[in-house]
Amino acid sequence: MTRELSRKSRLYISLGIIASIILVSFAIIFFGVYQVYYAPASLFSHDFSNSGGVEEYFEERVVNVAVLGLHNRDEDNTFGDVYFVDTIMVVAVNFDQDRLNLLAVPRDSYVEIAHAGVRDRIRQSYSYGYEQAAEGSRHEAGLRCTLDTLSGFLDGVELDYYIAMDIEGLKQLIDVMGGVYYNVEEPMIGFTPRESLDAGPQLLDGQGYLTYLTYREPDSRDDLNRMQRQRKLLRATFEYFQEMGLFNYVIPSYAAYREHIMTDLSFNQVAALTLFAGERLEAEAIRDYSLQGEYFRPDGGETYYLEIDREYMEALLEDIY
Repeated sequence: MTRELSRKSRLYISLGIIASIILVSFAIIFFGVYQVYYAPASLFSHDFSNSGGVEEYFEERVVNVAVLGLHNRDEDNTFGDVYFVDTIMVVAVNFDQDRLNLLAVPRDSYVEIAHAGVRDRIRQSYSYGYEQAAEGSRHEAGLRCTLDTLSGFLDGVELDYYIAMDIEGLKQLIDVMGGVYYNVEEPMIGFTPRESLDAGPQLLDGQGYLTYLTYREPDSRDDLNRMQRQRKLLRATFEYFQEMGLFNYVIPSYAAYREHIMTDLSFNQVAALTLFAGERLEAEAIRDYSLQGEYFRPDGGETYYLEIDREYMEALLEDIY
């Protein structure tokens, strides 16, 4: 005959079960925090065994992230219409060496558009994918066309992840962070006073930040100078965020601008990269590069294209990777 457990025994068993659940929960939470904060590379799993070409220079703990800045002509039409790709960068994050290489690709680069069989400026690649896709999947197709075009243009560099943000999302992020202090080199005259900037040190709000990033001289061949200004501002933003401890607030503010972002990074991966930038990456460990070339107008047309110096690009890719 089985004896019934006493009330005290049942109580001890219940408390033991509850304590076990609590301990397991804390262990799971601790492991997640440990991954994000101390071992961010563990969140990125890739098989490099079949890599070739440029990829053979990659180490297992180097992750390439394509960073795209999207822009359309509407005031705020988040992923609601076809975009131009105004900013194109490939960021190689080296977790072992706490180092970051940033390669900027001019938006006017004359490239072979993936899946389209034509050559055009790379900023148009999104629209080719968008226009050829069926309703409901156009934005994904636009992004895929841009990523495939970029990878093919860079001699098959593998893009492990991507993050694309429209300008309204970037504007919101800068405003949420309280702005960025920056010394504007020269006056920038926009269409309205709100879209203009005075020269000198100042706190750039979201609109001022966008004005500086997107401003270009009347000469349509100004893209290389514009890209150089973008790289300077991005480096200054990193240093300002790190000095002011603002990286700690990027993730809590993520929901405020999440609708303006398209990415295949998980939330934990975004958090890991943010903490990597805020806690482990030094400004001296960031090396930034950009492609160079010569402008031309095919068949005497009005539109300028940038013919990239292939020899320079190949040497640059070898140096970076």
